[in-house]
Formats: sequence, C-alpha cells, structure tokens
Amino acid sequence: MTRQAKWLQLMMIAFLANGLGPFGLEMMAKKGLSERYHYQYLLWWYAGGLAFALAAFLIARTRLYSREIVMAFGIGLGSFGGQLFSLLALEKGLPGYIVFPITTGGNLFLVAAAGVLLFREKIGKYGVAGIMVGVLSLVLLSLG
Repeated sequence: MTRQAKWLQLMMIAFLANGLGPFGLEMMAKKGLSERYHYQYLLWWYAGGLAFALAAFLIARTRLYSREIVMAFGIGLGSFGGQLFSLLALEKGLPGYIVFPITTGGNLFLVAAAGVLLFREKIGKYGVAGIMVGVLSLVLLSLG
C-alpha cells in the first residue's frame, strides 16, 4: 500500500469515527436516554477510542513517548468536556442543528487561533480556503 493510500485510509477511519460520537449523542437525546446514560456512553466511547489507539500502536510497533501520552490525555480530556457539554445542551432541549455547528465551529476557531497566536503559524491560501470551506459547511448545516 502506498503512503498516500495509507493516509487516505486513516483519514477515512478518522472521518467516520469523528461523526459517530456526536451521532450517538443526538440519538440518545432524541430517545430520552441521555440523562440516564450520558456518563456511561462517554466512558465506553472514549474507552473504545483508547483501545483502538493502543491497537494501532501495537500493530505499527512504534514507540510511545511520554509527551505523546500527556498530549493525548489533554486532547482526550478536552474532547470529553466538549462532548459532555454538547450532550448537556441537547438534554436541555437545544436542537442538534444549533449545538453541533457551535461545537464544531468553536473547535475550528480555537485551533486556527491557537496556531496563529501561540505557534505563530502562517496561514497560506490553502489554509484560508480550508477555514472558509469549514465555515461555509457549518452555515449550510445550520440551515438544514
């Protein structure tokens, strides 16, 4: 398998996995199950992600560095908080077409702002185009 094909395969897995968690949150809220099972859902969702990541490391036989573990824990903790607050908003009756664009748009804004302000990254024309496509997709999803 070529390097590009492997990258595409991994990106498709990430794309699919990234959408499954919020989809489950929406379904739980619509079925009235989220208030009773939200912690269990998030626990098993993130435990599954951890198992998947560990399996990938074992298969690839790469070395884990402590800074990677700390960074992954921090990112996972932030993601857990975002998912929990999204679920709580859904439980309070906010519709998904409002909750998810705010959640996604907030992430888009924070990552772009952190890159520019903290890491002094230069955003080229493709980066600007990517951000604009992301914003446009959020607007279109919110209209639905």
